[in-house]
Amino acid sequence: MSRRAIIVYNILILFFLYMTIAAFFAFLYIAIEILELGSIVDHHASISHQQQIIDLFTRSIYFSFITLFAVGYGDVSPLGLAKGVAIFQALVGYVLPYAIILNYLVFKPKIIRWHVKKRR
Repeated sequence: MSRRAIIVYNILILFFLYMTIAAFFAFLYIAIEILELGSIVDHHASISHQQQIIDLFTRSIYFSFITLFAVGYGDVSPLGLAKGVAIFQALVGYVLPYAIILNYLVFKPKIIRWHVKKRR
């Protein structure tokens, strides 16, 4: 496999990993709201709009992505048990890039040395 193919493969793996994690937490927020253990509140939407099922899905997906990527616009906030889940998701969002970097620097140093020698 060529170096370019390996890079594309790794980027796709990383993309699907982030999508899977964000989807998992979005469904967790949906379950929390359905079980009435907490909710995700949109501060710019009316109460009647937030009661629609499609808004529950879009709000949960949106909140999951902005929490995972540590953006945090402040327009959507967790309440109840969703606060604890959001803290854990933010922690995953912060730790995951470091884990990926450490995977290549610490656990695969031979590959890095091989690429450095090849460039010289």
